[in-house]
Amino acid sequence: MMRALMITAALLAASGTGADAPAFAQLAKGQPQPMVEGRIVSLQGNQVMLNDGTRVTIPQNVAHPTEMEQGDTVRLTYEVRNGQKIATSIQFMDRPRDGGTRR
Repeated sequence: MMRALMITAALLAASGTGADAPAFAQLAKGQPQPMVEGRIVSLQGNQVMLNDGTRVTIPQNVAHPTEMEQGDTVRLTYEVRNGQKIATSIQFMDRPRDGGTRR
């Protein structure tokens, strides 16, 4: 009986070692980034607020603050870092297609 308990405990410990973590990390990495679309209602430095209340930080390698204007309709893909939405791409929906996307 004691031997069966020890074997069961060893199997449970081995299955909880995180051996599946790399597979999980690969799955998360392959998932599409979240996207939001809306009209810019507020600009403060490199942060925008959309008409639905979403706040997104726009790094300068995605778009310079002078490229964005209040009233622009944008489609943003982003990733969440430290609880903040950080844009990874921006598309200006109400501008001509040539030059409408920045990455």
